Amino acid sequence: MLEYAVLLAARELFRHLHPERAVALGARFGSAYARLRGPRTGDAAINLALAFPEWSAAERQRVLVASFANLGRCIAEVFLLQGAQRERLLDGLAIEGLEHYDAAKRASASGGMIVLTAHFGSWELCGAAMAQRGYPLSVVHHGVGNPHLEKMVSGWRRAANVEEIRLGRAAMGVFRGLAKGRLVTLLLDQNAQRDEGLFAPFFGQLALTRSAPAMIAMNRGVPVLPVFVFRVGGTSRHVVRVCPPLEMEPSDEDPDGAVARNVGRMNEAIEAAIREAPDHWLWPHRRFKTRPEGEPPLYPRSRRRRSRASA
Repeated sequence: MLEYAVLLAARELFRHLHPERAVALGARFGSAYARLRGPRTGDAAINLALAFPEWSAAERQRVLVASFANLGRCIAEVFLLQGAQRERLLDGLAIEGLEHYDAAKRASASGGMIVLTAHFGSWELCGAAMAQRGYPLSVVHHGVGNPHLEKMVSGWRRAANVEEIRLGRAAMGVFRGLAKGRLVTLLLDQNAQRDEGLFAPFFGQLALTRSAPAMIAMNRGVPVLPVFVFRVGGTSRHVVRVCPPLEMEPSDEDPDGAVARNVGRMNEAIEAAIREAPDHWLWPHRRFKTRPEGEPPLYPRSRRRRSRASA
């Protein structure tokens, strides 16, 4: 309840500000959080060391602070979506590469497609902007642990005409959305459970990645369209980049191998975007938490788990 009260207070602080002032304030909060080594900054540092071992410690620290600054901007923009500056904020997004969307739509029997993206840039703002411009967007939603925060998240998505598909019941929702010609959006950059996917390369590590999206695309002939949103400097303006559809390998002769290679292609698309703008990604997520059999963990045990074990 305290977390929700803090969020409501922050929303009231940000929602009526001019977008440029709001994102500047959000960046200051995010940078300060990183420099004070708040919770999860240690996980972000581990991920950056795994992804960019050739960088100096100073360079990784610079990107770590910049990524939390960008996260602060993104949170400010989520609050702005719920306030008087909503239209001004949405008008600051440009979309490039729509010829790739048109090609994917022509290649789809229903017009539906899988949109591949990540917790990259201002991803919630990207979804709201595309829905505002008439793209029928559905988002496969993992859910938020706090029910009050869950209500807030669902509220701003409904206000943006973004349909939610809950992850636990995702299969039927995905099939229905594709049949209706919707853009079913998947954020495929988070750690999966062992029964949900397979290990595929990601920044030189084996990352457990959900395989269902690749299998759906292969079995139903659905295009996979990578889409990422890039911030223009430190401003509230953005460019949504629609990339060419991924070439998905058919499963005719080697089904298991084809699935693995297609999952790898999805990871490659996400990694390429992150390498282009490393400060845009959500580095605190424990992307490599589930390890191949016999490999040691890469992250320390969380304090919460330690306290439960000692109770």
